[in-house]
Amino acid sequence: MDEDDVAPAMDDDQEQDVMKHPRKQQKVSLDDDGESGEDTAIPSRNRVGVYSDEEDESESEDEEMTEADKQFIVDDAEDEGEGSDTGGHQKRRKRKRKKKRAVSDSESDLDEDDLDLLEQNTGRKTFKRLRRKVDEDEDTAAKIFSDDEEDYNRSGDRERDLYDDDDLDDFIIDDEEGEGTEIDRAEKLAQRRKEKASLGQNLARNIGITDEQWRDVQFLFDYENDYGWALAPRADLDLADIEENDDDMMLARDKEVKLADVYEPTEIAEKLLTEKDEEIRVRDLPERMQLRGDIPPGETEELESEAKWIGRHFFERRNIRNMPLSREHPLIESIFRVLNFMRGENPQGERQFFEVPFIYQHRKDYIAGQLALADLWMIYDLDQQYLALESKKRSVQGLLGDVAALSEEATKDEYMKEVVAAASSLQEVTDVLQCIQLKYGEELARAEHSRKQVFKRSRRKTPYEVARKAGIGEFVKAFDCLISHVAKSSKNAIQGPEPHETPLEAAKKFVGGQFSTPEEVLSAARMMLVAEIAADPTFRAFVRRVYSSDSSVTVTPTKKGNVEIDPAHPYYPFKYLSDKYVFDFRDGQFLQILAAEEEGLITTEITIAAESEFFKDIHEKVTAPETNEYVKEWNDERRRAIEQACREILFPQIVKGQKEQLGLAAANFVADACRKSLEKRLNMAGYKRSGDDTDLDDWPMKVLAISWGDGEQQPAFSAMVKETGELLQWNRYERLRGMDPRGPDAESLIGTITRHKPDVIAIAGFKPNTKTVLYRALEEILQTAVAEGRLAKGIRIVFVEDDAARIYMNSRVGMREMPDSSFPPLVRYCVSLARRVQDPVTEFATLWNHQDDIMHLRLHPLQHLIPQDKLKSALEKAFVNVVNACGVDINFAAQHPHVAGTLQFVSGLGPRKAQAFITKIVRSGGKIDARSQLVKKGLCGKHVFMNCSSFIRIRSRHFADRYANLDVLDDTRIHPEDYDLARKMAADALDYDDATVEEEENPSMHVAELMESDDIEKLAHLALDDFAEELERRTNEKKKMVLDDIMQELMAPYAERRESFRAASESEIFTMLTNETDESLAEDSIHSVQIVRVSDRILKCRLQSGLDGLIHIRNVPLDRYRAESLQEAFREDTLVQAKVLRVEKDKMTVELSLRDVDPRRCNGAVPVDPRFDRHREEDYLAAQRNVQVRKSKNKQARIIQHPYFKQLDYRSVQQYLADKAVGSIVIRPSTQGNDHFAITWKVEEGVCQHIDVKELHKDNEWALGKTLVVADEKYHEIDQIVAEYIEPTRRRVQSLMAHPKFQKKDTQAMYKHVEEQCNSTRRSAYGFVLAMDKPGDFYLVYKHPQSRPFKDLVRVDHKGFWFRKKRFERVDDLLGYFKQDEARRAQSAQSRTRPPQPQPGQYPVGAGRAPPVGAGYPPHVPVPGGYGGSSYPART
Repeated sequence: MDEDDVAPAMDDDQEQDVMKHPRKQQKVSLDDDGESGEDTAIPSRNRVGVYSDEEDESESEDEEMTEADKQFIVDDAEDEGEGSDTGGHQKRRKRKRKKKRAVSDSESDLDEDDLDLLEQNTGRKTFKRLRRKVDEDEDTAAKIFSDDEEDYNRSGDRERDLYDDDDLDDFIIDDEEGEGTEIDRAEKLAQRRKEKASLGQNLARNIGITDEQWRDVQFLFDYENDYGWALAPRADLDLADIEENDDDMMLARDKEVKLADVYEPTEIAEKLLTEKDEEIRVRDLPERMQLRGDIPPGETEELESEAKWIGRHFFERRNIRNMPLSREHPLIESIFRVLNFMRGENPQGERQFFEVPFIYQHRKDYIAGQLALADLWMIYDLDQQYLALESKKRSVQGLLGDVAALSEEATKDEYMKEVVAAASSLQEVTDVLQCIQLKYGEELARAEHSRKQVFKRSRRKTPYEVARKAGIGEFVKAFDCLISHVAKSSKNAIQGPEPHETPLEAAKKFVGGQFSTPEEVLSAARMMLVAEIAADPTFRAFVRRVYSSDSSVTVTPTKKGNVEIDPAHPYYPFKYLSDKYVFDFRDGQFLQILAAEEEGLITTEITIAAESEFFKDIHEKVTAPETNEYVKEWNDERRRAIEQACREILFPQIVKGQKEQLGLAAANFVADACRKSLEKRLNMAGYKRSGDDTDLDDWPMKVLAISWGDGEQQPAFSAMVKETGELLQWNRYERLRGMDPRGPDAESLIGTITRHKPDVIAIAGFKPNTKTVLYRALEEILQTAVAEGRLAKGIRIVFVEDDAARIYMNSRVGMREMPDSSFPPLVRYCVSLARRVQDPVTEFATLWNHQDDIMHLRLHPLQHLIPQDKLKSALEKAFVNVVNACGVDINFAAQHPHVAGTLQFVSGLGPRKAQAFITKIVRSGGKIDARSQLVKKGLCGKHVFMNCSSFIRIRSRHFADRYANLDVLDDTRIHPEDYDLARKMAADALDYDDATVEEEENPSMHVAELMESDDIEKLAHLALDDFAEELERRTNEKKKMVLDDIMQELMAPYAERRESFRAASESEIFTMLTNETDESLAEDSIHSVQIVRVSDRILKCRLQSGLDGLIHIRNVPLDRYRAESLQEAFREDTLVQAKVLRVEKDKMTVELSLRDVDPRRCNGAVPVDPRFDRHREEDYLAAQRNVQVRKSKNKQARIIQHPYFKQLDYRSVQQYLADKAVGSIVIRPSTQGNDHFAITWKVEEGVCQHIDVKELHKDNEWALGKTLVVADEKYHEIDQIVAEYIEPTRRRVQSLMAHPKFQKKDTQAMYKHVEEQCNSTRRSAYGFVLAMDKPGDFYLVYKHPQSRPFKDLVRVDHKGFWFRKKRFERVDDLLGYFKQDEARRAQSAQSRTRPPQPQPGQYPVGAGRAPPVGAGYPPHVPVPGGYGGSSYPART
């Protein structure tokens, strides 16, 4: 026990006060099902982010109390009348600590006596605002400007362990008035400094949140400056100064500070600290089930109906036909069992609430052979859809009942009741609702009015209601067109007698009111008939089925699409898609079709393949034999009404719904593909040495990770990570490239290896030189060290995929664990690589945080097109599957926060419950030694325990005596409900009788004996089949597969089910280092490459990805270049278009060719959809050629032979670049004549820079000039301008936009931002924004205290950053000059004899106080000629 853990003793008066107040009774909250809720933890006052969870009934609690608790708490006196013993020592009594139940329990509030006593023992006083004092004499640049990073680093101690114990540091006993000596002033100041330093910590204790969450909040806000005032003690206020009659002051003292008083509700919700989060955390139900909403109990009949509904989906997916949907079918029975496990009851009448992992692991006997793990998740999702469907049906049935109470016609409408009861999808329920709204719109309005009891508002009647009220509905019945019969039967739907008059003659009987002529009556009747046909639910379902089976999709590019969708465009494979049946869409392609349609690039048409046959069949069912002219006219009216209803109303609505369904199916496919991709990454065990037969309790391997990022003129870094995942040491190597294997950096590396003895070296990077240079250098260093005897043996070097490391290195979680002030980003990158080698699932789980870093993983090319909630749900399933397969060492997670992320994916848990688990375990000593303590210590209730217990491991390696009082079954996949079965099997294998087993102190002692002995194989000889049959007869539970699993677990407890560790493959390394894939570097694809070296027979090139390319002289058409050698035809640093011949991934090279590089000739090599119509494409190209020929006869257009050239003007080029990547370039004609052309490149979304290029020494008007001039600088080729002017400019623009001080705001918003920041910190604030009126340039917006905001222009070109007539190479150099220049201006202004006149809002000089910092700044006005001189390129 630390000295700080010991509480100060209480004096006599304090003890008497304690003994006066009896304990309050503890209450138990019930959940919605009437069952006892899970215990609520009380936020601890002694440990940050920890819950107090002790049981009142626990007899062992007295033994678990710390020494500090025993010294702080007074013992019970044997006789209440006894005050003290003869020795003057006070007797102390033990007081059991109370548990806090649900959030709603308010009966446990303390009275005033309790508060007074608590104040005496804790030293807590009222709170005051804490304002940061601004030193008025500080005027240097370092004190004027305060960066966010510096404020953050000063906000707290970043090196303190996340679970350090402060225990009773905050318990300070104040001296009674008139007693003791006066406290020394220095001690008071020290105490105030201590309170200020622990400000955030005190708040965390009062609220009960973890340190990790609290630091997230501190990271987002300047805690000390912005919000510290709300939580700081009022140092200038003494309780003794408060008068008893000062009610306001007493209220201020008693008011409790809450998170909502300090932080925004969105931030509180993000940290899962709302009251709703607390309810989820407390309630004894699996967290993921709670997030689904209310889970109604499932009766047997309801579950059977749902099982059939879900079974229909499975039958369709598995193509099962002609099979009855009943429980006799084994698949339906298995589905029913799963539903019963999820929300049904067991034979004892108790709700079960089992999650998917539990069912898959411990109820295998009910699903084996029928349902896989993915099928269980499908049932889990379909159950939620079914509940939503039933809820919608009940709402519609209630609505129909309301209408029936107001309409006699609706009361007799049995058809609507039958349809809504038979609805099997939300679409069908919506169809019924639309039909009700059409037929009974007026009654619905009246029912709504009576239900809401509000004043009736005027409502415009629909034409259908007007006609219905006029009695036209009776005339509609004469059409005898029962469209619902068409879908139900193949017979003719005409049931009435043969007509003896024409429709117009029959309409005369209904003339009157608004319909004064027979023609108007007939027109109104047609309108009503069309509306009823289109709204009939049965007919709509029939047409929907026709579309699902017989419709096809045709894509037509728009004018914009024809221009933009070229063979390299991702939408090209379906540009001319023709008649593709909807059932052929089995991947995510339709998501791209919807995206292209939204962008205005294509139009999509969905039609019935045989539409004429469809109408012919319908007409036959709604027309009567034409025996006379009257029948013919009535038949014509029916045909006209049906075709109008279908073409104008029904078909467009069905097509819209069909698109939604196809898009949903495509999104489900992509989401599932992302799940599989992530699960493949997770389902890999940590690295193990080959032939490693170590004990299963051994720690992971020690890993040394090395990287140099992109390797371009930057040092390499290494991180040595120990077995627990913590960073041991990191090193920086300045000269690792081509280094001497015996040089200083090599010696440092070998020293690290010798000292820490890593088991493996992990390597990764951003560019191909990681493999071609760094990997080879490391191999040489290690081989030399082994040869010289400095290393006993070689160490394996493995490439590791770095997708998680790239995210972690720049994530908030990574920067909080290893701040930028102490750790370079590449160190975080290396630490993440090492942890992934140790255990991939824990490292990926780190990315599952409040910032949703996991969503940045690239798992599928189309994942950006699906809703983020759907994607996150799919990824969560991947984590749940893998985490529950390998289990979670809960004590390890409690001791090491970076691995605690996996706990939330355990069955029954979630982020809220996992957080509570960790805090409670830490509060109770940092460990639990049995699964049963999950319940005994109040970590969870019965339902959560049943779900999670078998997936939580209690490992012996965390205890000094590895086997003391531990149950070996707690480190197996065996569920506690089956422990007796495991013990029975072990006793039978050892031939122990029941008496011998009962005498054991530990009930699983003989199990441990069996697992350690050579008799373990005897388990295989047990008659488990007979045992399972006996159990089923006695308990009516199937346990055959459970017994087999128990046997396997006893033989190999928690055996690894994941795949063995596998280093990155050649293909994965290639993609990681180049960002190129098989699709992007497909054979015959064309790329822009830069020539870096010219030799006699080979051109060495470099692709944009950094790959080396080789062009042999045989693949160069020298005659086209009018040259005899490569040296004559090419120069270094020029760009050319080359075609890919072959990719050698192991050598990181690409063989290229300059022959046949015309993109139009490569169209056939681009993979397209099988339904791609080449004839339509050829027709369009031929039509375009004819147009060009006709245009050329009238006007000759300027054409420049370059792949970037487009025949676009100023406006159309911006539209063209709208959806292109930042940095995309277009060369276009110039409006200044044929001796100019323009280069437009995309700076940012919505921002393009236009550069004018003047041509000199032209052979003719249409030829390209031999000399090209940009901003008074001469070039000889367009590619030279791109490489030497545009690319450097682009890199500088991107570097400035990547700077922390850049904000994506407009100028006015930036003014407001710096003003708010300046007012909150009382320091100068500044930042960069894009200059929208000067594309490619920026404004530096800044504000000093008591001055208005200003902006200065920052010009960017290929030479550097221009600011106030000076050029800078780096952004930080520019900012350094800016701060110094502002400091000089401030000093100059303060040295003037006459102070400047104050600006509006400034303090008047001479008003009895000194002016604040920044009051003397001179006004900032643009200097004429200061910016935009001749040294900058002209912009067009």
